[in-house]
Amino acid sequence: MDQIGSVRRRSSLFSSNQGLEFSTNDNENIKYEKQLRAEVKDWTELLRSKCNDLVQANSAVRIVDQTLLSEEQKRYLADGPSIEKYIKEVKAFDRTMEAYIDRKNILLEKKAYIVQEIRALVEIELKDRISNEDEQ
Repeated sequence: MDQIGSVRRRSSLFSSNQGLEFSTNDNENIKYEKQLRAEVKDWTELLRSKCNDLVQANSAVRIVDQTLLSEEQKRYLADGPSIEKYIKEVKAFDRTMEAYIDRKNILLEKKAYIVQEIRALVEIELKDRISNEDEQ
């Protein structure tokens, strides 16, 4: 019995201080949720501001400060293609390629239909020849 006194007693699930542990966990959870909400709010604001910056940057006219350029570089820029012209050419090329691909798909569908019809005709012709040979 002397040894029993030295054994530490385990805390009971039903002890009165257990409610305090849950409330501290609840307080920690509430603090953690508030922190997460604040982080989400900060990230959302950052994302929105950067998206607005990108939209403004894309809509802004880009002009090269030509005072820093040499005469040769100025002539090169003047003779070179503009971004607007390049974009127009790319869009025209895209439209041409889309039309080509659409036309090619239509022709491939027609080819598949023709091949199917030819196979059916050949099969019918072969069956006719086989049946004619059997009759003779």
